[in-house]
Amino acid sequence: MMNVVGKVSGWVGKYLTYLVLLTIVSAYFVPEMYLWAVKHTVWMLGVVMFGMGMTLHTSDFQRVLKRPREVLIGTVCQYTIMPLAAYALVRVFHLNADLAVGMVLLGSCPGGTASNVMSFLAKGDVPLSVSLTTVSTLMAPVMLPFLVWALAGEWVTVSFFAMAMTVVKVILVPLVLGLMAHRVVGEAHLDDCKKFLVLLSAFSVLSILGGVVAVNGPRIVSYGGFLVALVLLHSVLGYGLGYLAASLLGMGQRQRHTVSIEVGMQNDALAISLAAVYFNPLVAVPAAIGAAVHQVTGSLLASVFASRTQEETVEETAAVSLGD
Repeated sequence: MMNVVGKVSGWVGKYLTYLVLLTIVSAYFVPEMYLWAVKHTVWMLGVVMFGMGMTLHTSDFQRVLKRPREVLIGTVCQYTIMPLAAYALVRVFHLNADLAVGMVLLGSCPGGTASNVMSFLAKGDVPLSVSLTTVSTLMAPVMLPFLVWALAGEWVTVSFFAMAMTVVKVILVPLVLGLMAHRVVGEAHLDDCKKFLVLLSAFSVLSILGGVVAVNGPRIVSYGGFLVALVLLHSVLGYGLGYLAASLLGMGQRQRHTVSIEVGMQNDALAISLAAVYFNPLVAVPAAIGAAVHQVTGSLLASVFASRTQEETVEETAAVSLGD
C-alpha cells in the first residue's frame, strides 16, 4: 500500500506543473467539478499548512540562528520586492480596484512551499530555501495585512486586525499543529506521513485553484493575455531583482539562485483564500493565474540554474585537475 502511495506521490510532485494547467482548463470548461471547493478554501489551505508544519524539523529553526545574514537578506527581499513591484505595476497599467487589490495581495504573500521543490531542482541551497519559506510564513500574520493595508488601502477598506487574525488561523495554527503532530508521530513514521501529505496538499491546492477558475472563468478570459503577462512580469521582476540583490550583497551562486526562486514564487493559495474571505471574487484572479505562472516559470528557471551550476562544477573540476 505504502509503495503505491509513494509512487503516486512522486508522480504528482514530478508533474505538478501539468496538473495545475489541467486543473485550470478543466475548471473553465467544467466548472461544476470545482464549485464545491469555493466554500472550503480556507480549510484546505489549513491542510496545506498543516502538512508544511509536519515536514519541519528543529534544525530548520536552528539554521535561522546559524545563518542570520542570508535569511535576513532573503526575507527582506521577499517583503519589499514583490509587494512594491505589484504596486508599481498596478500604477503603471491603471488597473481597476479589484485587480489592483488582487495584485497587491499576491505580492504581499510569503513564499510558497513549491519554491523549496524548485530550489532542489535548481541544485540550489535547499536548507536556506526551507528557512526562508518558514520565516516569511511565520511573519505573514503581521507583514501581509500591514502591506495590504499600506499599499491597497486606497482601493478598499482593510481591517489590519481582522486580516491578521485570519492569517493566524489559516497559517500559524495549522503550522503549529503540524509541528506538534510531527513530535507525536516521530521520525520513524514521518516519511510515510509525508507521502500522504504530498497527495493531500496537492489535492487541496488544485481544488482551491479550480474553485477560483470555476467562479471567475469568463472574467479571466475577458482580460485575456494582458493579466497573464502582468502576473508573469511581476514574477520575472521578483526572480531578477531577488537575484540581483543577493549578488550585490555577496551571496554565493547557489544562494543567489535560491533567493531568486524564493522571492519570485508566492503562496498563491493564501492569496486566493484571503480574497475569498475579504474581497470580491475578481480579487482572487491574479493569484489563480499566478499559480500557473509560478509553476511554469519556476520549473524553467530551476532548469536554467541547474545547468549553470553543473557547468561551473565541471569547470571547477577541470581547473583542479589541471592544477594537479
